[in-house]
Amino acid sequence: MPQSAHASSRPSTGGQARILIYTFGTLQVIRGETAVTESDWHTRQARQLLKILITERPRPVSTDLLIELLWPNSTPNAAATTLRSAINALRNVLEPDRPNRAPSRYIATQAPGYAFHSAPEIWLDVEQFEQLLNKAHDTVDPTQRLSLLEQAIDLYQDDYLISDPYADWLQTERERLRERLFNALLEAAELYAEKGHYADAIASCRQLLARDEVRENAYQALMRYQAESGDSAGALLTYERCRTLLLEELGADPSPVTQTLHQRVLNGEIEPRPVVHKPAQTHGTNIGQNAPPAAHQAPELPQRTLLTVLDTFFPSMFVGREKERVWLAERLQAALHGSGALAIIDGEAGVGKTRLAYQVLQRAAKQAATVISATCQVLERELPFAPLADALGRYFYGLPDTVVRSLPAASISQLGQIIPSLQDRLQPSVPAPNDSMTSAEENRQRLIDSIVTLAATLASLRPLVLFLDDLQWADPDTIAVLNRLVQRLPEAPIFLMLAYRSEELAENEALSTLLHTLNRTQRGCFLSLERFAPEQVRELVQSHLGAGADVTEISALLYDTTRGNALFVSEALRDLDERRAAAGENQPLVALLRDEPDAAQASPTLRHSQRIQKTILERVDRLPQEARHVLNLCAVIGRDFSPELLEAAATQDPLIPLEILLERRFLVERPDDRLDFAHHLVRQTVYEGMSTLQRRRLHCAVADALVKLGHSSTNPGEIAFHYTHAGSAYRVQAAHYGVETGARLLSSYGFRQAVDTFSRVLESLQTLPDAPPELTGRALQGLGLSYEALFDTEGVTTTYRRLQNWARSQGDRQLILATYSRLATMLALLGQQAESNVQLDELLRALTNDGAAVPSRVLVDLLQRRQLLYRPDTATESTEWTCYEPAAPPVPDPVADVLQILEPIHAVPPLFDYGWTLLVQGQLGEATRVLEAVVDLATETSQASIASAAYHQLAVTARILGDLEQSQALNEESIAINRAVSGTASELASMWPRISSAFLSLHAGRLDEAERRLRRVADFLGARKTFRNYRQSADIGLGLVALARGNLDEAQKLLARALDDPFNLYPYTHAHGLLGLARIAHARDDVVNRDALLRQALRFAGKRSLLEEYIAIIGEVACVRPEGAPVPDLIDSVLAYVRAIQLETAVEMLEGLRDQLAMPYSAQAGSRGS
Repeated sequence: MPQSAHASSRPSTGGQARILIYTFGTLQVIRGETAVTESDWHTRQARQLLKILITERPRPVSTDLLIELLWPNSTPNAAATTLRSAINALRNVLEPDRPNRAPSRYIATQAPGYAFHSAPEIWLDVEQFEQLLNKAHDTVDPTQRLSLLEQAIDLYQDDYLISDPYADWLQTERERLRERLFNALLEAAELYAEKGHYADAIASCRQLLARDEVRENAYQALMRYQAESGDSAGALLTYERCRTLLLEELGADPSPVTQTLHQRVLNGEIEPRPVVHKPAQTHGTNIGQNAPPAAHQAPELPQRTLLTVLDTFFPSMFVGREKERVWLAERLQAALHGSGALAIIDGEAGVGKTRLAYQVLQRAAKQAATVISATCQVLERELPFAPLADALGRYFYGLPDTVVRSLPAASISQLGQIIPSLQDRLQPSVPAPNDSMTSAEENRQRLIDSIVTLAATLASLRPLVLFLDDLQWADPDTIAVLNRLVQRLPEAPIFLMLAYRSEELAENEALSTLLHTLNRTQRGCFLSLERFAPEQVRELVQSHLGAGADVTEISALLYDTTRGNALFVSEALRDLDERRAAAGENQPLVALLRDEPDAAQASPTLRHSQRIQKTILERVDRLPQEARHVLNLCAVIGRDFSPELLEAAATQDPLIPLEILLERRFLVERPDDRLDFAHHLVRQTVYEGMSTLQRRRLHCAVADALVKLGHSSTNPGEIAFHYTHAGSAYRVQAAHYGVETGARLLSSYGFRQAVDTFSRVLESLQTLPDAPPELTGRALQGLGLSYEALFDTEGVTTTYRRLQNWARSQGDRQLILATYSRLATMLALLGQQAESNVQLDELLRALTNDGAAVPSRVLVDLLQRRQLLYRPDTATESTEWTCYEPAAPPVPDPVADVLQILEPIHAVPPLFDYGWTLLVQGQLGEATRVLEAVVDLATETSQASIASAAYHQLAVTARILGDLEQSQALNEESIAINRAVSGTASELASMWPRISSAFLSLHAGRLDEAERRLRRVADFLGARKTFRNYRQSADIGLGLVALARGNLDEAQKLLARALDDPFNLYPYTHAHGLLGLARIAHARDDVVNRDALLRQALRFAGKRSLLEEYIAIIGEVACVRPEGAPVPDLIDSVLAYVRAIQLETAVEMLEGLRDQLAMPYSAQAGSRGS
């Protein structure tokens, strides 16, 4: 049974309903257990008829009105005939077993036209929706009423018949149903609030505002529920959003009611009410296959706390920050009560961000929330999802298997890719995701969705507090997860707390973009942390030293030295303790702090950064020599690390030195048994205090240890980093692992990071003449593939030309052939057809002139076909009416032919080109087989852009074959890949599918929809010099839109301008451009020019074997019947071919054209220009 978009909302009908009709969203009819497909309707008008009759039910709709709505340009007699045919088609869809001429039970003939009659065997979602609402209105019991409202709201999947957004005849009904939904949402919200389920009440209000963002009574309700749940800050933010939107959209201020409510929130007049957490209902399959009968009740999620790593030298001391702590605590409480919250803390290094967050995390743990902390590492900025993988890995490590297996199976399975330990716990119940079936970018998107879904699921079981520290070092994929998670906060009890260093923000573009966005949408979530004031330093000193010390002078000295940086103050006090222990209790503390022995004459003149560095180094100097050596090694390792790595890199047993470092708080042990520095500034100071030679040797030792431990394939980036810093003798090893890092990024959705990595490697290899040549080749190939995925025309062209030159210098003929083919295909995909043709010419010469090159029948055939498709059309004055000329048979087993001479990674582009060429020339069977092979090979070799394009061409093939459902599914695969790429690359990747869908909208008469899509292409390309094929194709589409609206001059200008550049036009749009000009000439009664253009269009399509285009032109010729045109012969020339390939939809259409030829021309007058 075909997958239904409404499968999740399938009604329980008690076995009575045989026909299910869904109107909320896109119309869908399910008959028995089978969805009615596009081909079942036979005509689009039959489906439109059902929409109109359902909308007007039970009233009949007059015949005249139906004709006016559906066939406004037809003659009355022709339209009446077509209406009867459409009514009969509709009746056959709903009642396929109805005897001939028997009356219909559902589509009745009723004066003055036709009516839709409901029956017990028909389930109609809109009727069920209104019945549930009416029943809820009459129900007194609040629980029963809420249940009915929930059922009705669930039915409302989208606005009524949303696929007809501009149809005047349904606007009133659509708005009426929207109003009923809005009232139901507000009523449900009130019932939720009465039960204390404020998270649900708030979610209902937000659901309403997502559909109508200027609905003021929804803002009022939302503010009230937020305030009653204890989230006054959220209520104030809601008011600000309401005020801003009303001003921007309507030019109005909030009503007095809203303003009064706002004032009550400000005055604290709304008392918080008890909040009740409703048990979460998790959906989807569980992981365990052999679950007991009661397994639908998921085991309780245990409370777990993973606090951030914190120096515990002052475990119980926390001074100042009271205002900030209260602000964070309020947002925490709001989240714990169901209203998700966000807090972003910024400040300089060492100012106290982590310690402040630690206080909040401890409070959350005491209130039984799930607490998860993650810290971003500078060395992991190029590792996708690194901090989240680390934190979630530690979290799941402590969960029982029964709990892990109760979580959403698909999400947990996806997460196993970045947390390998999860896979061991899932086997054999759940297989790992099949990477060969998805592209790297699609996989990235699924991972992002899975992480966000798991966070929401965990929060539904127990409120979740998630803290990410040092966000300035976060990778772009982690930022993408946070961006998606922020959007889910309103519907989940999650407190998301982020911290970053303000002075390093400029180095992280993804974070800067996220913060800029949040600054507009979440204005109240930012907290800037300042240094300690003098009185706060004094409070800290007094708390630590006690009342007997000379607190005033010591605190003043510390403040002058540290300028109130919390970390610097802490380090100075730690140093003071160590000095006091070494000097004895009788030594004055002030003297110990000063640089000179004579405390009375010395003064703290050093800059605070120098002072703190000196303080740390003095502590290091007091360590035993073996401990200092291990500390240096730890500083070189950098990030948190395993004891195994330390042991493998150390020259002596590190056990005793490590115990000293832990005892003296240079290092701390994490809950997952890994080691880390108490603060990054300690590591930084130790690292900078070593000599260059020391650092080089230790970097080399760490790199060798990582290789020895088997991390070459799992963590090549870290190995490359350490070899890079190990000195010139290890630059080749650094380049080798740099290439491995780029390859791993390329297969792990990090295309931009891969470009940076390969570029650095290539720059390094230019200074390494003795490096193995294959490193340069691999780096250039990886760089080219990265640019392909990003649709970077200049990057693709420059890189592959560099690769061609390198291949020539190495005498690698196979790679030369591959780069020519690859560059030609990618330039065509990127809309640079003229440049692509140049590469094809060079490739042909390479194939024919280089006797050492291995010939390929596919490549030779491809080049000949492409030259035919793009050759100039010179015989513009010919009076010949060209018959269809089928293309030569394709090469047998083309995939095997190409794979004989090219590696799979390089076989993908020419095979795609060949499959596309076979498609446009009507050889659909072989085209499908080739393109399916392209999808598999492109997926296996991480070539997302070509996989997306191949899916789109397979969708076109399915559409031509009449399988519209399969076509839609394949196009969705293409769109899913394109959506996974962010920014400009995403827009470029979806360019041709958008143009193609615009032409389909145009042919279906949806002019506004077609124009929107084409305008988006034209506006995005703007003044770009590249992507000319896309620009010209968009111009032709816009010209056809203008023609359909009767704007002949504008249409003429756009079409002529595009056709003036024939080398940068796809054959499809070229043929339709000529056809458009012919229609303009016809509209202007310029018969001579019309016929010349029709002959030119026929010649263009027929000589090039363009099957679909030739059939479209034949339809136009048959409609206008030019004098002297052998229309029957033209039809027969292509009819014979489509019969031979069993293309039934084309056969039916062409036979219909032949039948029309038997009719008088006047009977077709209404078809002019159609």
